[in-house]
Amino acid sequence: MMSYRKYPVQKELETFIECYFSWESDGPIKLDIESPPNACEAIVYNYGSPYRISNQKYDDLEVPSCFINGQSIQNYTLHFDGKIGIIGVALKPGALYKLFEIPMFSLTDERLDFTEVSPDFCSKRLAPILNAKNLEARLDSLIAITEDLFTTANKDDSIIQEAASKIFSDKGKTNVTEHLCDIPMSRRNFERKFLEEVGVSPKMYAKIRRFSFCCSLMAGDREADLMDVLHQGGYYDQSHFIKDFKYFSGRTPRKYAKTNNELAYHVDRMAIVEKRLHLNS
Repeated sequence: MMSYRKYPVQKELETFIECYFSWESDGPIKLDIESPPNACEAIVYNYGSPYRISNQKYDDLEVPSCFINGQSIQNYTLHFDGKIGIIGVALKPGALYKLFEIPMFSLTDERLDFTEVSPDFCSKRLAPILNAKNLEARLDSLIAITEDLFTTANKDDSIIQEAASKIFSDKGKTNVTEHLCDIPMSRRNFERKFLEEVGVSPKMYAKIRRFSFCCSLMAGDREADLMDVLHQGGYYDQSHFIKDFKYFSGRTPRKYAKTNNELAYHVDRMAIVEKRLHLNS
């Protein structure tokens, strides 16, 4: 038995954070979970058994117990053989750059050990999360740590963050070429800065976000209405719809719906916690 939950965010951090999340199993489990790219960055803490990842960059990589990750460009698979205990923060595009000024293209399809990024911070603040006795205590610690991290972050939206946030909120349906006309920056400089702060080009980010949204519409439904998914995803024809699915997942939309092994098919309780429990807002 597994549970996956999402938790709302403090009002003052909504610019940077999409949600907090937790993922637990009741006991040891051997399982491979497929995941599409979700257009988010993340800070993740693993207090369960070690697990591994395979993606377009790595055939089989052990994931650090605490890591940050940038954009995923294609579907990836998580390999579990033990007890699952994961808690983390799903971040909006550009948030990690705001925190650490790491060129985000270096984090594409990567899980970077957080202790290498911020060793002093981790040495002081990780223990409460990893050693907490229950999920509520872990969540409280996670929220406190996250608030501390963003205390010194620049709260002003950059041109890049505004553009990425628009693509994210529009679920990838933004016409990037038209949007560039409204930006007070040359196209070349904008694309260079977008790559640095988000990790991929604006057009690729829009494709990732749209594919992620389409997968969310299909989650847990082997008989998903693909024409409805196509229209809600903002596709104007089937050829582009099929092309994107083949690029990201290696399958047509119909085959993906029939064969994907996403988390939605394995959890008994997959919920968004509506109340702002544990949150100071």
